[in-house]
Amino acid sequence: MLEPLLRIAVSVGVHLDVTSSKALADSLDHAVGDDPYFNKLIRILATRCMSQAVYFCSGDLSPPEYHHYGLAAPLYTHFTSPIRRYARLLAASLGISKLPSVFQDRLQLTSIADRIKWNAQMAGRASVELHTLIYFRKRPTDTEARIVKIRSNGFFVFVPKYGIEGPVYLTTRAEKGSGEWYVDEQEQKIKKMDGSLSYSILQTVKIHMEVVEPQPNRPKLQLTLI
Repeated sequence: MLEPLLRIAVSVGVHLDVTSSKALADSLDHAVGDDPYFNKLIRILATRCMSQAVYFCSGDLSPPEYHHYGLAAPLYTHFTSPIRRYARLLAASLGISKLPSVFQDRLQLTSIADRIKWNAQMAGRASVELHTLIYFRKRPTDTEARIVKIRSNGFFVFVPKYGIEGPVYLTTRAEKGSGEWYVDEQEQKIKKMDGSLSYSILQTVKIHMEVVEPQPNRPKLQLTLI
């Protein structure tokens, strides 16, 4: 699960202890560099290497399996407001009416909870994307970004000033796979075949941000190297 993070850490000269979530948290506290955003970026990368937390009914797993790795907590749950559910639960406890059958299906309950959480995350991301497009539609901008993921045709960058992340392509779709660039997994770099140029993980790059519309009514924020 954490192998990609460990490769990145080695490539930037950072030692991370992943023997436990507490050890990892302590390691992250000491992961500092010259870049003021270095620690924040390492933490972002660490979070993304972890599996998504999922819901379960307490009777389906043993207590040791309740552990939340990312929070280093032996037990974690959360609640929504019970006000609108109180009358139904009270009526069921008094034998006045029965709870819906879904309340007896633990597998379906956990599936519904996971789906609701996923939908909420997607709605949040869509909202951020919409407001980002509105903000940058008439504001083409040049700014600094940090490389957070290496790809075969470019890399993903994080823009600290705006909290935005997106792809930067070094080749077009037509040129993809042409062999001009290759990825060095050990060093976490993308390099030109002739050795004239390379980009590494967490490197600072200058980019141009602009809203473009490659298809009618399908605007997107395009990031390009300067």
